[in-house]
Amino acid sequence: MKRLHFIFALFALILFSGCGLETYYTLNPPPRAINAPVYTSVDYTANYFEFESATNNNSDSSFLFLGTAVYYRIYADSSVMLSRRASISSVNTTSDYSAAALRMIGYGYQQLNTSDGSVQPLITAEGATVRIRLTNYGDANDANNDYRATISVINKIPRRTLGNNKTFDFGRRDKSAYGPSENYALPVSGDEDFESGTVTDNKYYVDMYAVAIGRDTTYTTYYSNVLHLGSVPIDASLENN
Repeated sequence: MKRLHFIFALFALILFSGCGLETYYTLNPPPRAINAPVYTSVDYTANYFEFESATNNNSDSSFLFLGTAVYYRIYADSSVMLSRRASISSVNTTSDYSAAALRMIGYGYQQLNTSDGSVQPLITAEGATVRIRLTNYGDANDANNDYRATISVINKIPRRTLGNNKTFDFGRRDKSAYGPSENYALPVSGDEDFESGTVTDNKYYVDMYAVAIGRDTTYTTYYSNVLHLGSVPIDASLENN
C-alpha cells in the first residue's frame, strides 16, 4: 500500500511540475553587416551602414515575427560609446538571447525614425540588403547623388527619434537654404537619443545596432542577439558629412 502511495505521489509530481511552464521563443539575429563604418573615418564615401535583415525562424502560429529594428544613440565622447559597446557585446550570447538588446535599450538607444514618422520595426522585409546613410554629402534633392541621407528598401529619409523633422545634418543648422535651423539643431543634454558629454572638435558619434523582434499572443516582446552595425562621426562644423 505504501508503495502504491509513493508511485501515485511521484506521478502527481511529474504531472504538475509540467504545468505552467512558459514557452520561450528564440529569434535568429540579422546575419551580417556588409559595411560597418568606423567612428574614426574621414572618408565620407564609407560612412554608411549596410546589413542583411533578419529572417523569421519560428513556424509556431502563436508567435508573430515583426521584423528588424534599427537602434541608434548619439555620443559626444567616443570613449563612452566604446565602453557601452563592450558592455553590450559581453552579454550578446545564446545563453539569453534578449540580454544584449535589453542592455542596449537600457543605455538609451532609440529606434531610428523616418521623415514620414515612426516605423517600428524599421525593416519588415526578410533577408533584405539594407543601406542607411544618416547625413547628406552634397545636394539632398539630387536623385543621382549616391551620398544622400536615405534608408533603402523602404525609401525613407532617416530622422532622429525626437520627431520627423530632426535630422543628423548638424553642420547645416546655420544654412538658411536648408530650411528651419531647429531641424538641424545640435543634440543637447536631455535629448532622449543623446549621451551628453564634452564635445571635442565639434564631432558627434552615432552608434547603431540591428535586432530581430517578435511577440507572442500575450504581447510579450522577444529580441534576438544584436548585430552591431558600426559608428559614424558627424562633424558639426562641416556642411557635408
